[in-house]
Amino acid sequence: MVQNLLRPPGGRYAPSRRGVLAAAGAVGITASLASVLPVRVAFADTPGRTLVVLSLRGGMDGLNALVPGADPNYAGLRADIAIPTGQLISMDRTFGLHPAYASLRPLLDAGKVAAVPAAGLLDNSRSHFQDTFELEIGGDGQRSGYLTRLLSVLSPGSAFRAVQEGGSLPTAYLGATEALTLNGIDNFKASGWGESAAEQAATSAVLGTLFAEADAAHPYARGVATTLAALTAGREIAAKPYTPADGVTYPDEGLGRALRDIARLIKVGSGVRVAALETGGYDTHVGQGGVTGTLATLQKRQGDAIAAFFADLGEKAADVTLVTIQEFGRRADTNGNGGTDHGGGGVMFVIGGGAVGGVHGQWRGLAPDQLDDRAVPVLNDYRNVLGDAIRWLGMSQEQLGTVFPGLAYTPVGVTAA
Repeated sequence: MVQNLLRPPGGRYAPSRRGVLAAAGAVGITASLASVLPVRVAFADTPGRTLVVLSLRGGMDGLNALVPGADPNYAGLRADIAIPTGQLISMDRTFGLHPAYASLRPLLDAGKVAAVPAAGLLDNSRSHFQDTFELEIGGDGQRSGYLTRLLSVLSPGSAFRAVQEGGSLPTAYLGATEALTLNGIDNFKASGWGESAAEQAATSAVLGTLFAEADAAHPYARGVATTLAALTAGREIAAKPYTPADGVTYPDEGLGRALRDIARLIKVGSGVRVAALETGGYDTHVGQGGVTGTLATLQKRQGDAIAAFFADLGEKAADVTLVTIQEFGRRADTNGNGGTDHGGGGVMFVIGGGAVGGVHGQWRGLAPDQLDDRAVPVLNDYRNVLGDAIRWLGMSQEQLGTVFPGLAYTPVGVTAA
């Protein structure tokens, strides 16, 4: 936490210029990489639509989420963690959802749950760190994250245009000059600017004065303007207590609270266009479980939180699409500890307003000659799945080429782009 503000003996804050600038960054706005990002020249997106990207850290077992229960090789590979076909929530003749996703039935019945098996990073290493980095950069040799490049072609918007719930900004936002990190809007404030509302407001006023006459090209000008606007808007939003829609209860844990906060921001009209969040615990090498157990518990929380999110949004759900992403999937067979080891292709879900329900993309089954070192190979480039969602935002194919340079985009069909 940056603490460069100076408190004189009288107890009142007297921030130095260097201290104020350092504290501005603590809100969650990163240093500029404008020199490596494209210049905005034209915008074709659809205002009011929001893309939510949920990262499942650790590599969720796609075969335990979107289950190929009809595949003749499935039960033998999965030993005692196989899900009985009679307990699956049917998606098509081959696949069904794990019963832990029962709360998603209303969205599923409405045709708003799309799934892509064998999806992921084409050239994955099965290393958490390496594959997460490559996934979020979104292309060889890039010096910014793919969400930052998406922001560069989205039309300008509010201070809450790009947000990350919880923790620090992911690599997908590398280079962003306007992305905000939040641990709940009620806790949103600048680190090092004082604990009380009065101290925060006083520091904001000093910072505004310092940059009132600054040239727009000043390297800190855009970040400072976004910071001040975000703090002002955040105080106004937090001042109004929030109650989800009637009958909606979010899981009282990290993912549930984060999605509740994003729903709140969307419903008050804060202008969120791109939201990122993450949840972990999916590295299930030991004691993974089947119908019940460690992974089933995580999946139930995941499904319940997503279901609550869209129910809470009400009519606004039509303008929100959520995409799940992970660094890799798991091997098709179990290990000796009742778990699964790092694999290749996983599953991606696309849920909500833009989703075209059903199972999409390539799938070759679980026969031994179709596996790659006992794992489902990556047959569906995750960038094409995200590409469908980005096209739904209103982006042209040319603009998508800015987000994912070098991608020969092939629609997967998960959105009605």
